[in-house]
Amino acid sequence: MKNESAREVLAATARSVVDAETLKAWVRGPVRAVLPHAAMLCGQSVPHSGGYAAIQAWSFGVPAAYRAKIACAGGNARSPLLTRLMRTGGPEFFDEDDERPDFDAAWRSNFERAGWRNVLGLAHLEGAGEGLVLSAAAFYNVDPTTVENSRVLQRTVMPAVHAVLRRLYGSSRPGAGGFAITPAERAVLDFLLQGLTNKQIARQLGFTPQYSAAKAV
Repeated sequence: MKNESAREVLAATARSVVDAETLKAWVRGPVRAVLPHAAMLCGQSVPHSGGYAAIQAWSFGVPAAYRAKIACAGGNARSPLLTRLMRTGGPEFFDEDDERPDFDAAWRSNFERAGWRNVLGLAHLEGAGEGLVLSAAAFYNVDPTTVENSRVLQRTVMPAVHAVLRRLYGSSRPGAGGFAITPAERAVLDFLLQGLTNKQIARQLGFTPQYSAAKAV
């Protein structure tokens, strides 16, 4: 499938995604047809004064034990790949023979125990100011030759992934393997999306100035 055709197919089929089940079908169908993979993690984050705060996370075929190992406060993943994506805008590729020092031993050990051979990270940043949103996705056990075409794949796949996740944000249903957030957490996220700093959010919610918005998400 040619790249432009693949992008059009993904955009068209993405319109059918309205909940967790249709998202699962879309990932396992059209997305996998364009970018074959064994499992996928994806989600969105918004910037705030401490970096990025996760607003949603979705998992497809990723074992719960592995997700638990890489989870950290705020719904983000404790992952050097995600750190790189946030810094570079992607794409990023890691395989089991990669010796880069910023992929630390603990993360590598979890990666190897899960049986992963490699992972391709793609990102899409859209909006500006108060509306800035980062979508990121990790595709596990892809064909190693995929990395040669990773920038084209990022432009092909991620705009549709971003559009789907933006549509699903705010749904009362938790993600497939993701998490549900409380009303208090939702209030913090809404303020983050408006571009407020931690101190401004604290004042809005009646907390002390030392309150960190990142702790609530």
